[in-house]
Amino acid sequence: MSRWQEPQAIAELAREITVVRRPNPITALYHWRYEIGALLVLPYALYSLFQAAGPIWGAVVLFGVANWLFYWRSARRFLRDRLRSIVVQHRLRTGFARARVCTLDGKLPVILWTKPRGDEIEVTVFCPAGVGYERIEQRRALLAAACFASDVHVYRHHKRADVVHLSVCTARLRKDAQEDEVKPARRYAGQPDGAAIPLPGTFAGIPRAARR
Repeated sequence: MSRWQEPQAIAELAREITVVRRPNPITALYHWRYEIGALLVLPYALYSLFQAAGPIWGAVVLFGVANWLFYWRSARRFLRDRLRSIVVQHRLRTGFARARVCTLDGKLPVILWTKPRGDEIEVTVFCPAGVGYERIEQRRALLAAACFASDVHVYRHHKRADVVHLSVCTARLRKDAQEDEVKPARRYAGQPDGAAIPLPGTFAGIPRAARR
């Protein structure tokens, strides 16, 4: 090992043995926003329904809604994609921690935005100082395994080096499928890994909580 490679090896060893930091309370609330919203909204909605319609008609309404979701294909697909997007977020954070996609003091990237598109989950990630596109690209196979995905494609942001886009392919591979048949989502079609992709307009500014 040359003397130029020694600092990199020491930094890599320090990252491997570091303890991953817990997110600050604001970021933790943002991570669990869907679950918190469900715990707050669903009990209140059920209580209001049974108070307004009574137990019998309330049960009838719940049965009708469940039957509607079961037979309406678009609603069923929408609910499935949203649930899959939530699962991918949590699995991706776990993958970041286990694959040591973190700074030397254990700070993890923050997932800003996710959106399902067909068999893909588009993810926008804010990277703290010390983590960038190269680190995530090196760990893409481990991240794909953590997300139960076929592959993870990584793209740069066209203006900001601290923002990285991920396209998580959740489609199951057929037995006769080749590895090069796993393609990224429509938004990334024709873009090689590492290409510059514009940030969605919703997150043109990075939330202050993500900077902490």
